[in-house]
Amino acid sequence: MEHELYVVGVGPGAASLLTVQASELLRRVDCVVAAPRHSPLVDWHPNRLTLEGFSQTLDRVEKELERGSVAILVSGDPGLFSLLPWLTRNRSHLSPRVLPGVSSLQSLCAAVGETWESAAILSGHGRPLSEATLLNSSETRRLSVVFCGADRTPQWVCETLAGRVDRVEVVVGERLSYPDERVRRGSPREMSGLSFDPLALVLVRNLSPWTPPFGRIRDADFERSSVPMTREEVRSVILDRLELCPGSVLWDIGAGTGSVSVSAALACPECEVHAVEFLPEALELTERNRLKFRRHNMTVHEGRALALLDSLPPPTHVFIGGSGGELRELLERIPGLMGLQTGVRVMVSAVTLETLGDAVALLSGPLYDGFDAVQLCVSSSKTLGQSHALMGRNPVTLLSAQSRLPKKNHG
Repeated sequence: MEHELYVVGVGPGAASLLTVQASELLRRVDCVVAAPRHSPLVDWHPNRLTLEGFSQTLDRVEKELERGSVAILVSGDPGLFSLLPWLTRNRSHLSPRVLPGVSSLQSLCAAVGETWESAAILSGHGRPLSEATLLNSSETRRLSVVFCGADRTPQWVCETLAGRVDRVEVVVGERLSYPDERVRRGSPREMSGLSFDPLALVLVRNLSPWTPPFGRIRDADFERSSVPMTREEVRSVILDRLELCPGSVLWDIGAGTGSVSVSAALACPECEVHAVEFLPEALELTERNRLKFRRHNMTVHEGRALALLDSLPPPTHVFIGGSGGELRELLERIPGLMGLQTGVRVMVSAVTLETLGDAVALLSGPLYDGFDAVQLCVSSSKTLGQSHALMGRNPVTLLSAQSRLPKKNHG
C-alpha cells in the first residue's frame, strides 16, 4: 500500500458505523485527510490534514504521497455525492482506491423500514436543486431522497411541497448514527413549521405516485375550448426539431391551450418551460392543462410577448405558435436579448401565407444561421356512412434557425 491514495467512506459520522475494513486501513496509512466533522474518528492519528478547499488540500495530499500512503475520509459512501468524481476528473493520475461505507440514505431507510432500490436521489448539498425538480420527483416517484445543504434545508423541502404536493409523507432524519439522532415524519404542512439540524436527510414518500402519459399526449386528453390547439402529430415533430435537453429554457409564445408547453415539460422534466399568452380564455386553459399534467417545470405568463421579453429568463429555445401581430419584431429582438450565452434555437409555426413570408424573410436573414423548414400535411380518417375517408387538415410549416450572438464591441 506504499504511496497509494484511498478514498474511504466513513458512514454517517459515528464510529459505530465505520466498517472494519476502513478501521484497519486508517491504522496503516501514513496520513489521513478529514473534514472537521470527521476529525473525531481519527483524532488519534499522528499525521492529520484538514479537508478544506479541494484543490488546496489535494496539492498537500500529493506531497504526502511522496512520503507514503494517504486516506481521504468522505461522508457516507464514496459513490454517492462525494468528492470522488471531482478527484477522478481533476487528479486522475492519482488513481485512488475506494473503500465503500454506509450511506446516510441507507441509515435513514433502515431506521424507518423503507427500501430504496427505486428511489429518486436528489442533492441540494453544494449542487443546484430547483423547486420544479423536487416537485416533479415527489409527484411521480414512490420515494424521493433529498440530501440537504445550506439553502436546501428540510424546511425548504417542506415549504416547497406544502400546498402543491400535499398527499405525501415527509421523513426527516437528523444527525443520523449519532447518540442524539432524531427521525420525524408528517405531512409537508405539519413539518414546514419545525426547525431541523443542518445535518439532515429527507425522504418524501408518495404511496400513490402519478404516472405521466407514455409517449405523446393525445389531443383528447387536453382540456379544450374554442381556443386553437396544435395537433398531436404536429407537436411530435415540433418537439423532435426543437432538440430540448436538460437545462434548456423554452419560451412558448402564443401558448393557446398550452399543448406544446405541457408536452415539452413532460418530454424534458429537467428543462424550464415558459408559456406566454395574453388572451384570458387561453390563459385559463393553459393553466388548467398545466395543473392536469402536474408540470411544475412550466410557468404561465400573462401578457404580450414583446412586453415580457425583459422579464423572462434568457431562453435557449423559442417556439412561436402565435404572435398576435408581433412576429417580425420578436424575431428581430430575440438575437439581442440580454444574458444569452449561446444562440437561441427559434421555431415558428406558420399556417397563413403572411406568417410564412415574415418567418422566411427573418429566419433566413443576417440575424440567424442554419435556416430550415418542413411542411406537414396530416390527414386523418373519418367515417362516411359505410365507408372511411382520409380528411386533410390545413398544412403547417415549421421554420427554424439558430440566432447569432451579437458581436461584442471591443472599441
